[in-house]
Amino acid sequence: MKSIIKKIALWGTVIVVALIGYAAKHAYDVSDQTILLAVLIAWMTVGSFQFDTRIGALEERVIHKDFSAIRLAILEGERHKPKHDQPKSLIEGGAVRSFITAAHEVLFDDFRWFGAVLNQHLSEGWAIEEINDTDVRSFDGPEVGRRYRVFYNACQMGTIQVTVGGSDWIFHPEEFADNRKARVGLELDYLRFVPFGAAHSLVTTLALYVGQFSHDSEGARERASTIANSALAGHLWESVRTPDIDTTFEFRSEGPYELLRHIVAHWKSSGIDPFEKWDGDRSWSNDKT
Repeated sequence: MKSIIKKIALWGTVIVVALIGYAAKHAYDVSDQTILLAVLIAWMTVGSFQFDTRIGALEERVIHKDFSAIRLAILEGERHKPKHDQPKSLIEGGAVRSFITAAHEVLFDDFRWFGAVLNQHLSEGWAIEEINDTDVRSFDGPEVGRRYRVFYNACQMGTIQVTVGGSDWIFHPEEFADNRKARVGLELDYLRFVPFGAAHSLVTTLALYVGQFSHDSEGARERASTIANSALAGHLWESVRTPDIDTTFEFRSEGPYELLRHIVAHWKSSGIDPFEKWDGDRSWSNDKT
């Protein structure tokens, strides 16, 4: 209603200016060029005001976006139950055949239970769901690996991507099995609405399961926690520095994923398939036994 009143007032002003100009023309013998110039100035003033009004409305939508529904899904929503859609092969998942090497095949097999491992060990609220997509996009160009959706309670937050780490495999992919290394990338929106403990759990767990573990387990946990603290502090800084922008949280970690391989080996030796036994979710999240 206010905008309509403003428009009426503006156009009323233009009409009044035009009438005054018309009267002045006859009373003081003002030239047509002067009258035309005055009308153009009035018209440009109205146009400029309307442009500023539209820009202001747009900025208000961007800067003051309503996050109430997102906050509700994060803080009060029911935890999402993962519905994994695992690719049966790199080719089936969409990877370019010419990009696939022996290193990619080893990594693809090693991480087939990664989503289930994360769901078993993350704090309450998180759910990791694998998707049938092995054609990974990164800053370095197209890559090959596994991809996962990340949920916190009822809110889809972002993605996890797993690709081959290091660079030795590029020239000697057949030697990757003896010197395995993975690169994990995490991208999340709306992380500022997630409790710190939960955010710390996710980043720490990724760093822990991808990093080195076997020689110093306690040190590995401390390093993972420190890495998470640093990453989250950096994100907090950027969020405060640019409060008008909903900053995306980005995290990268690389390592020999020793703890993941240890857990997978333990499950295998115990005859456990986490997707058959727990649907790739937490062991306490469903009725399967």
